[in-house]
Amino acid sequence: MMNNVIRRAAAIALALAIGLLWTFAPEHAEAQLRRIAIGSNPAGTNYYVVASGIAKLLQDETGIPSTVRPFSGSSVYMPMLQRGEIALGINTEIDSLSAFSALDPYPAPMSNLRLVAAMMPLRDNLMVRADSGMRTIEDLRGRRVVVAIRSNVALERWHWALLATGGLGPDDIDMVSVASLPDGVRLLTEGRVDAAPIGIATALARQAEATIPGGIRFLGVGRDEAQLTDTMQGARVDPFTPDMAAVGVPEPTRLARFATYLNTGAHLDDDDAYLIASTIHQQWESLRRDYALIAPVAADEIVPLDSPHPFHPGAARYFREAGLWTEAHERNQVRALAAAQR
Repeated sequence: MMNNVIRRAAAIALALAIGLLWTFAPEHAEAQLRRIAIGSNPAGTNYYVVASGIAKLLQDETGIPSTVRPFSGSSVYMPMLQRGEIALGINTEIDSLSAFSALDPYPAPMSNLRLVAAMMPLRDNLMVRADSGMRTIEDLRGRRVVVAIRSNVALERWHWALLATGGLGPDDIDMVSVASLPDGVRLLTEGRVDAAPIGIATALARQAEATIPGGIRFLGVGRDEAQLTDTMQGARVDPFTPDMAAVGVPEPTRLARFATYLNTGAHLDDDDAYLIASTIHQQWESLRRDYALIAPVAADEIVPLDSPHPFHPGAARYFREAGLWTEAHERNQVRALAAAQR
């Protein structure tokens, strides 16, 4: 009888120990797809809009609770992806390259960063008051310009490259640093700066258009476009034709753009990454119908050939099965995985 009591006591102790281990296990040690959190920039930005669409899609199609976690900027949640503290995050190609390769301002490589799929091109350009008389980057000489975004530090390199297309450097403008993109827009609205960066067709741009007498205008890229396209991986400059979704572009204007990625970390289970990638790809046409930002991107374009960091193996497995994975993808994957091991 005593042995039975001892065995029962041992069983209870074991059950309690297992329960405690489960209770105090790190959040990212649980199955990721019990819930999905997607890191994004603040409400009013393009990131937030797209992240909301992806969260809704994943929840509707898989039944898994999915939410957006807005932060002041992507530099805040990039380390969380590296550590496995958040399932997904939307990042620029610039920020992804900087973090993965330990470029300024990241002091060490975030080698756990993995790609699920490319999202939409983002046109982050400099916005001014429409009545300022300015039309291109060259017109910013001697002006107060928001360049540094402390919560999205990799964008500073992009903004300096934009200014370089107009022959402008640190000695040619009055550089302003702000905490977040919305702060820069607010300073422009209040007349405390002459130019601030923001994405085309964002809620923040529309808000500034409605608030500033006479509205806003996005400046065209300067004459020396190579200063941008030759120094920033994935940078493109092309004519932007005015449409209903965009304000501040009254006539066709040459604007800059870069790719954005839906990233995760190496911690994510392969099957979970497979499910996320397959759901997004198979429902991409519905996303294109519902979100103007995504509309220009075809389903086969969400698998870029030259991403600076590796695809998650679960996502790569799905894209192979879907016939979207080529020899060029494989070569880039091998290169990126080798870089992650350095």
